Formats: sequence, structure tokens, C-alpha cells
Amino acid sequence: MIEINLLPKDYRKSSGAFSFGKTGLYIVSAAAGIVVVLIAITFYQISQVSSLKSDIDRANQRASMLREDIRVVDALTDVKNKIHRRINGVEKLDRHRSAWVRILEDISRNTPEFVWLNEFRELPVAVIKPVEGEEGEQAQVEAPEVPSVRSMKVKGYTFTLNALAATMIRMMRSDYFDEVELIDSKDTLYAGEKAYLFELAANVHYLSEEELRNMIGKAKTKADSKTSHASLN
Repeated sequence: MIEINLLPKDYRKSSGAFSFGKTGLYIVSAAAGIVVVLIAITFYQISQVSSLKSDIDRANQRASMLREDIRVVDALTDVKNKIHRRINGVEKLDRHRSAWVRILEDISRNTPEFVWLNEFRELPVAVIKPVEGEEGEQAQVEAPEVPSVRSMKVKGYTFTLNALAATMIRMMRSDYFDEVELIDSKDTLYAGEKAYLFELAANVHYLSEEELRNMIGKAKTKADSKTSHASLN
């Protein structure tokens, strides 16, 4: 027996086969394309992450090497600064070597009994910092000459205020000191005895051999003139 189905295709019974039609094929194709794109993006990002990790490792290795170099440079800079400080100290001592001998002899000679000096210190001189030029480079500034007059402080102990006053008077009469001033004086114990801890401020003059000879010559001339004037009277 032959059966003929005259119903339209839309009303016919579906045969058990699963059919998407054109729309379904388009959707499946689009979904597959999206999946492929996502997979490609994922693999690209994985490769980028791997590349970044390798770059980070190389950067860390480079930073470690640079840290070692920086430590070496810092150590060398510190050694250089120490050497410069020592050289400056030697130059400073050598510059007024003979003057310092005379200054210490003078203050030792003028220190009365019952007075002990435990500190004789120069005050630092202000340093002029170099000024940057118009092009950002530091201008060359010549190092100033060390002044022949410097501020200084003297600290010590004394058992009597009269001895302290005698110390100040002798320093004022000296050719190497002027503007002697008492900064501080307070009671203390020295060798188990009551004493005074004092601090003096003054100006110290670095007299060269020529300046000292001229001063002695002037003093001698002045003394001779006084003697001549007294004899005439």
C-alpha cells in the first residue's frame, strides 16, 4: 500500500532526526568561532605572561647586579671622603704649623697655677656652597683662603675665680688672642675638690714669621721712643 502525505512540510511529523536548519547552523558556527577566538586569546595571554615572567627574572638579576655595584661605589666614595678629610686635616695643620707651636707655647706660658685646660678648639668656618650656573652646571668657585683670625673656645678647670680672671687677662695681653669672653662657669668637683668648670671664647691670630717680626720691631721701636722721651724729660 502506498501512502502519500499531502501536508505541507511545516505540518509534517518530524522523523526522529535532529535538524537545526540554517539558523541553527549559523549559531553553531558563530559559537565555534567565538570558542576558537577565546582559545587563541588564552594561548596568547599565556605566552605573554611567560614572556613577562622571563623579563621580570632578567630585571631582578640586573637589579641584584646593580645593587652590588652600588655597594661597591658607596664603599669607594666613603673611602674617598675619609682620605679627603685626612688630607684636609694635614693641610690645615701644615698651613699654620709654626703658628700653632707659638700659640700653644703662649697659652701654656700664660696659664697660671691652679688652672688646667682640657680643650682648645677652633670653631668651624662657614663654607660657601657652589652656585649652579644658567645651564645647570655648578659654577667653579675658588676655595677661600684660610683666615688669619679664627674664633675658638677654651675649656678647663680652676680652683679659684682669681686664677680664672688672671687667665683671661693674660690672654687679652697676648699677641695671639683678643676679644676674650667668659661664656660659662659652674661649680664642679675636680680630683675630689671643689672647682669651677669654665668655658672661654676668643679670637686667635695666626701670626706668620714676618708678621711676628714686624710686631716685635714695632714694639721695640715704641719702647725705645718711650725711653728716649723719658730721658729727655
